[in-house]
Amino acid sequence: MIVSFPVVAGAVFSLLLLIVIGFYAAKIGIIDEAMSKKLSQMVVRVAQPFMLFRALINVTYSKELLLSGLQTVGIALLSHAILALFAFLSAHYIRHNNTERILTEYAITFVNAGFMGFPLVEALFGDMGLFRGAFYVFAFNLSIWSYGMILLARGQDKSSDGERISVRPLKMIFNHGTVPCIAGFLCYALQIKLPMPIAQGVTYMNHICTPLVLLVIGANLSRLPLKKIFLDLQLYVFSFLRLLAAPCLIALIYHIGGMEDSLVIFFCVMASLPSASLSVMFAEIYDMRPDYAAKTVGVSTVLSMFTIPVAVLLCSLILKI
Repeated sequence: MIVSFPVVAGAVFSLLLLIVIGFYAAKIGIIDEAMSKKLSQMVVRVAQPFMLFRALINVTYSKELLLSGLQTVGIALLSHAILALFAFLSAHYIRHNNTERILTEYAITFVNAGFMGFPLVEALFGDMGLFRGAFYVFAFNLSIWSYGMILLARGQDKSSDGERISVRPLKMIFNHGTVPCIAGFLCYALQIKLPMPIAQGVTYMNHICTPLVLLVIGANLSRLPLKKIFLDLQLYVFSFLRLLAAPCLIALIYHIGGMEDSLVIFFCVMASLPSASLSVMFAEIYDMRPDYAAKTVGVSTVLSMFTIPVAVLLCSLILKI
């Protein structure tokens, strides 16, 4: 299956529209910084778990799909390993600041898999895209709470006033991303059917997640000095690595490895997403240049609206090799 350029562009434009609305709402004072933080907490702690849970229970059960989901976890972990190595090798163009180099590695490795990825794969692949997306996010959370924390610890200044970074095994396995995936997986594997009122409530909560996330992203972008940021050559180099080079690398490796086309496209799309918004939250908590982290997320988010269709187009060319 090849996803056409117009289909991807249309799906991305829908996301861009909500980001623009969030940008406008912040500019006129409706979404201020305090409200934006509260909405972020609402998404991470309340709406996202429902979204992940519903994605796993909304697909008709079959043993083949169950195995497919587990396969997705394995390939997603491999994707993160490939991207981590790629980020380590490519981020060395930043030599003047160790913290910026580590944050760049982090931003190339980890993408906005749930918040930006879910609406995109739903638009492109339907419920099956959400199903695979939930398993991908499970692997993402395992990776970001393990290797991600180890990576950030390498870049934290010992004289920093921020909270010290520690890698906690339980947090790696049980967090807001993995727990609903585990619950949804058990319901799916054991074929547990939710009562209709509960299932409908879960669906309602799922539907509020994407709009809230995109509105918050737009609001956060409104507070960045965009004119100054978009004249920073270093951020363009980073954006090329994150948004085009990384997905093409994933597509090429998996295609050469004999993976079926639809899966290559899925993992290419996930690799083409902008940097994870968690990088800004962690940078602020641990006093690690949150301004630079916000730039990487902000610039990659804006540019991804244009580069995602290009990445899919390049993927389709790779599949013809």
